[in-house]
Amino acid sequence: MITPMKRYSFLVYHREYTDFLNELQKIGILHVIEKESGELADEKLREQYNLINQFNTAIKFLLKREVEAKSKSIAKSDGHKILGEIQNIQEEIELKTQQLSSLKKEISIIKPWGDFSFEDMDRLRDHGFNIRFYICPAKKFDNKWKAEYNVEEINHIGGQTYFIVVQEGDESIDINAEEIKLPETSLSGLLKKQKDIEDVLEKSEEIFDLYAQKYISLLISTRDKLQEQFDFENVVFNTEKQAEEKLMLMEGWVPEDKMEEINLFLENSGIYYIASNPEPGDKIPVKLKNNKYSKLFEPIAELYSLPDYKELDLTPFFAPFFMMFFGFCLGDAGYGLLFIIIASIIKLRAKRSIKPLITLVQILGGSTIVFGLLSGTIFGIDLKLVNIPFLTSMKDIFLDPKDMFYFALILGGIQIIFGMIVKILNITKQLGFKYALSTLGWIILIVSSVLYYMLKSKYGTEVNGLKYLYFVVLVSSLIMILFLNNPEKGLLGNLGKGLGDIYFTATGVFGDLLSYIRLFALGISSAILGYVFNYLALEMRGDTIIVSQIVFLLILIVGHSLNIFMAVLGAFVHPLRLTFVEFYKNAGFIGGGKEYKPFKKNK
Repeated sequence: MITPMKRYSFLVYHREYTDFLNELQKIGILHVIEKESGELADEKLREQYNLINQFNTAIKFLLKREVEAKSKSIAKSDGHKILGEIQNIQEEIELKTQQLSSLKKEISIIKPWGDFSFEDMDRLRDHGFNIRFYICPAKKFDNKWKAEYNVEEINHIGGQTYFIVVQEGDESIDINAEEIKLPETSLSGLLKKQKDIEDVLEKSEEIFDLYAQKYISLLISTRDKLQEQFDFENVVFNTEKQAEEKLMLMEGWVPEDKMEEINLFLENSGIYYIASNPEPGDKIPVKLKNNKYSKLFEPIAELYSLPDYKELDLTPFFAPFFMMFFGFCLGDAGYGLLFIIIASIIKLRAKRSIKPLITLVQILGGSTIVFGLLSGTIFGIDLKLVNIPFLTSMKDIFLDPKDMFYFALILGGIQIIFGMIVKILNITKQLGFKYALSTLGWIILIVSSVLYYMLKSKYGTEVNGLKYLYFVVLVSSLIMILFLNNPEKGLLGNLGKGLGDIYFTATGVFGDLLSYIRLFALGISSAILGYVFNYLALEMRGDTIIVSQIVFLLILIVGHSLNIFMAVLGAFVHPLRLTFVEFYKNAGFIGGGKEYKPFKKNK
């Protein structure tokens, strides 16, 4: 759900304003309304913002290094100085990397000619001898050149002939070959430069590892202080000055469940304020508030967009479906069990901040076990074909591929209808129930048609008496769709919109339903690949006991690891698509909400 917000307006005497903001920042619950939009208009704020981004970039860079911090305490140094050192080293690395690339190119040019002294070349040139370097395809090399000129073959690489011509003076040479201009440094000299640069780059990496061990906490602390200062000055910048700048007017949003805390502070400080309800057109920040289970899925919801303040938070509505869809796509009980075991081990030593994500992995692993047992698949083994006594009684619950196909469509149909029900709630919350009558008509039409078809298919002519009831329901739903879709329009306006809705909704719902076949396709492909790797492992075993067991285990481990990687990727991406496209569309999701960011001190 979305936490209700109250709008607060403060009027503060200018000499008390700094102290007032300091106290507000300590409380940390007010989302300040910024008067400016788009880019920061103040030059100083822009500089601070850019500096904060530089710290964020440096912190992310160091956090990627696989080293453990020597101490969690903050190093006694200047964070700005450390940032400057990091940036200087990065600039030097960039320069050295460019130089290394140029050197490697020069080395590749001179290497076929071997290592020789350019000083000797200069001495020869001083005595009137000029040495020119040529390259041509080996099949085009003409031995007549040796009779006409002082030609010496140097090397033959990759079908190319490398040769030199020694001449007195600078007269022209008539040879059908490409003349090469060599670098002015010997091969050994270039290799030494390459080694020196590589040593510098290696030393730089060691320095970064040391910085990651010592200074991450310092950089974070400095960044947080800068962020606090930026937030403070940004609030001051966005404050309206009244009565010849004697009074400061500021506005912000406070969650309703936090009002008591800020009201107590305001009453004790004697600050004049007004708390009011949001008005149409207000850009109200969004703060999600869900139970423990639904909260685990909030990071998934935020991948797309936060809901608009006026609408429903769809997180608790899509969470159970996403869990089921993931299990359906992965579809192997063994993989699910592996997920739970690995996640449980990691969770024992994980940071508190990432434990919810690990719990989500455990839940998705549990869903995978359930759907893996439904399809009768564990580590690529089809349990329906295994003759184990205790599995005999369970084989009746295993679904064959045809059943899984229909099960995927049923789940899709349920989510589509559920999404329409959520859309009714969404529209009712924002505009009123009369605006949702058209959607209600679609639900009645679809559900009644499906029920009538199922009864007709099973009982035949025995349900003929229901056709009159179905006709009444059909007409009622069509009236809602065609003539009650928008209370603000007239009869013809509703009819035109309703006819358009019939085409787009009918084709859209059918297309959406077919999209859920991907659940079956991914689940069955994962099971088949698991079976293939099991088959290969059995077939590739040799006659030697130890070697055959090693080969058997290697194929199983590598094969199932690849299968798990590909299956997990699909099991995450495709339910995500079904959620953000099919479900969100049918639920009437608007999105575009602005995240609630309170003005507070960073811990």
